[in-house]
Amino acid sequence: MSQPRIGGRRAAPPRPTLLVGDLAACQAAFGRLQQRVLELSLAQHAALEAGDQDGAAADAWRDLVPRCRALRETLTSLRELSHFTREVYECAADVCARAGDLGEALKALQVLVHHIYPALAAAEAAAGPAGAGTYEQPGSRPPGLQRQQQPEQAAPAAGQSPRRAGGGGWRGGDEEEAAEDAWLVGPSTQLDSPTVAAALQQPAFRRWPEVAGALVLYFTAARPAGAPAGNAQLDTLATLRRLPPPLLRAAEVRAALRLRAALAAGDYVALFRLREGAPPLVRALVSGSVAAAARERALVVLAVAYRNIAVAAVCRTLALDTPRLLLACLKLLADRGHAAAGRALSGLQQEEAAALPAADVVFKG
Repeated sequence: MSQPRIGGRRAAPPRPTLLVGDLAACQAAFGRLQQRVLELSLAQHAALEAGDQDGAAADAWRDLVPRCRALRETLTSLRELSHFTREVYECAADVCARAGDLGEALKALQVLVHHIYPALAAAEAAAGPAGAGTYEQPGSRPPGLQRQQQPEQAAPAAGQSPRRAGGGGWRGGDEEEAAEDAWLVGPSTQLDSPTVAAALQQPAFRRWPEVAGALVLYFTAARPAGAPAGNAQLDTLATLRRLPPPLLRAAEVRAALRLRAALAAGDYVALFRLREGAPPLVRALVSGSVAAAARERALVVLAVAYRNIAVAAVCRTLALDTPRLLLACLKLLADRGHAAAGRALSGLQQEEAAALPAADVVFKG
């Protein structure tokens, strides 16, 4: 399976999958997807209230990733560019980030920030105040985008792929990627600040800064352990250069930059403190496996720096709601052969549950 590419290019296109059908089928499928997202969100909230730090299991969110991908591919085959497309991609970014599927999240984030938001903002600016919000309904395409569309093609039937070349054979690599994204080209020139500022005042564009912040943070959050930081820094800078000034000044983007700096510097105290106040999509990128890895690295540092430290202090530093979650983190480290974590875990397991919050984590005998 091809891996998403980062840097100056968008993520590689996915393999052909079953399509949803026509636009009406997409609307129905999206309604069902939103209902399932709501159910999982409520379950996650209930789990957090019960003390489960990461909420609903990521597996439940992963089950929705293929449905998001099928919707995106179908809208691509239909050449559908409207606020309905925006809603589908926003939902896909949320689902994939919560599922921990960062490769699929990247595809939605890049298309939203670099194509969908700018194209819709430019078209609504061209339509003037009377046309603002006119293109909320699926199938309603802004007039400014009509000139950029390719000649109409028959939409593939459900179960077929849009990637079949006209004369036969499958397109390969970059040719396939370029063909798929040809319909999504944004405005021919970079949007000016007044156009972006006017768009940000509209409810339809309220998530533009949040999604842009998530894309800025993505390259640092998705960097594999041990990989050089240089590539992630270059990708982040390339993304920032493409953002218009009103987005750079947005609170969501600034919050993402602070989180990125804390994650890159290994400042785990600041990382978990900033994460609590970050926008939902930004926070989702530093949850799950990213947060777990950060907690493990922080525990390794604490084991070197301290002979013993209060359980309450460790839980506060690592944003753990209960000592039980600290035991789970120590067990993961101990299972990997970390002697100090094993010693600390053994000591805490001998404590009564009621006494754990007042106990000490003893790393060194």
